[in-house]
Amino acid sequence: MSFNIAIDPVKAAAIAAEKAEANRKAAYIAEADPLFFKAQRGEATLQEWQDKVAEIKQRFPKESV
Repeated sequence: MSFNIAIDPVKAAAIAAEKAEANRKAAYIAEADPLFFKAQRGEATLQEWQDKVAEIKQRFPKESV
């Protein structure tokens, strides 16, 4: 038995964008935010924080809708 299910590409892109945004938010909280606060205390640099933000954006790219 096989099923032929059509997926709306616009809906699929919207779901992917929501997923990327949720993944980014979780990564920012777990990885980038602590670096930001360390930079505020002089325990890390703002460049380290900016690099982490860029890494997260690359890891979880937003889909075009």
